[in-house]
Amino acid sequence: MPARTIITAHSGCENTPPNSREFIEKAFDVRCEMLEIDINRDGDLLYLSHDKADPSSCVSFEEFLDMLSLHPDVRVNCDMKEEGCCGMVMSAVSRRGMAGQIVFTGSAHSEEADIRASGGEFWYGLRDGEDLENAVSSCLKTGAKIINLQSFVVTDETKRRLDSLGLGFSCWTIDSEDEMRRLLSLGVYNITTRRPYAVMRIRDEIQGK
Repeated sequence: MPARTIITAHSGCENTPPNSREFIEKAFDVRCEMLEIDINRDGDLLYLSHDKADPSSCVSFEEFLDMLSLHPDVRVNCDMKEEGCCGMVMSAVSRRGMAGQIVFTGSAHSEEADIRASGGEFWYGLRDGEDLENAVSSCLKTGAKIINLQSFVVTDETKRRLDSLGLGFSCWTIDSEDEMRRLLSLGVYNITTRRPYAVMRIRDEIQGK
């Protein structure tokens, strides 16, 4: 696991409209290691939106990739809102040589093997009501290294246990500075936040620049 926690800019960070061009530009300006987008589908068209919407009013996935291509060091958490779309995403990024920038969460469990085969990364998303031990078992079977979950699950004890297994926590969506400090002190793998400026400042304070 990295010495410093990765910071992911949540869609709509710093009071920008979610999944908008303004959000994408702000996330790049903040210089986080990652940003999160929600991906929906209309037939063969992928577009950025948390819910079903008119694609013509949304940023298309191809337009997003045009913007991402200017930032080859930034990774993207693709929160899939519909199963069966990961192959479309990986086909689009592979044509551009950008597969290594893609991480999947959300409705992607059934496509984990295909994601890995295409060069993408899969973070196991703890589903509502699922026991953490089941997630740990699934990760050990499939080779996933990161569990994506709400931060209240993460304690000193669970962090030590996952460290011993070579697994890490990704926590969402952390906007409280007290919780930022707790998780950064624990050294979680990733924090997703709508307040990246704040958490990056606190990361420098706790983990060093």
